[in-house]
Amino acid sequence: MNNILVPVDFSEKSNQALDVAVQLAKKNKAKITLLHCVELPVRYTTRSSSELPEALFFIKTAQKKLAEVSEQVTNKSVNVIPVLETNSIADSVENIIEKGFIDLIVMGSTGATGAKEIFIGSNAEKVVRSASVPVLVIKDKTDIKTLKKIVFACDFSQKYENAFQKAVEFAKMIGAKIDFVYINTPYAFRTSREIKEFMEEFTSSHKEIRSHNTHWYNDFRIEDGIINFAEDHQSDLICMFPIRRSGIAHFFNGSISEDIVNHSDKPVLTIKL
Repeated sequence: MNNILVPVDFSEKSNQALDVAVQLAKKNKAKITLLHCVELPVRYTTRSSSELPEALFFIKTAQKKLAEVSEQVTNKSVNVIPVLETNSIADSVENIIEKGFIDLIVMGSTGATGAKEIFIGSNAEKVVRSASVPVLVIKDKTDIKTLKKIVFACDFSQKYENAFQKAVEFAKMIGAKIDFVYINTPYAFRTSREIKEFMEEFTSSHKEIRSHNTHWYNDFRIEDGIINFAEDHQSDLICMFPIRRSGIAHFFNGSISEDIVNHSDKPVLTIKL
């Protein structure tokens, strides 16, 4: 991990996400790309001479705040690249990723309710939906040293090999163990024997999984199953895939991961295939 992208709006939640990014950067000797977006009203893009000074005021104010936060991070012995964009968070993140060199996105979220979600919560969902790199969504003040148990929701299919490897690498990096879990629902019911068979097949070709744990968990909905399993097993972080499928693979429907980001009070790591 060489470059961590952190979108910030200078709120408490984004500051908590930045703190996690600093911890990860120090652990990996990585740098942080610090992104702040000033979404100007449409009228400011018309370049009216009477309105340009006001737009410039917003931009200069944001530049000052971004410089202050960048200096704070630099003082913690982490290299920082400050980036100010006059675009939406989702579009700006996508543009930065397209330029390459981003290994992980860390951002804050207030969950499904609360006024602050207007900025960070909704944008966390959009980034999770579109980002091609792993996204770590932080809900509260977090010390990565306390993230010892990761619940990884998957169907033990070979087609998720790349995401599986990234999850194992992330767990190794922070010194955590993974509880790999298949959520069994009435909609896509599998017998215990069937689940055990495909779990054993997957495990036989991925020996590194043997140092972790495998489970299956019954619930009425995928989202409820993941959240309830995490609570029952006192997990510290939830990991899953934000991709869209049909039929039985609705397990990995993007809306599920977005709901988890909104409704879980635990950090969520999403890994795009």
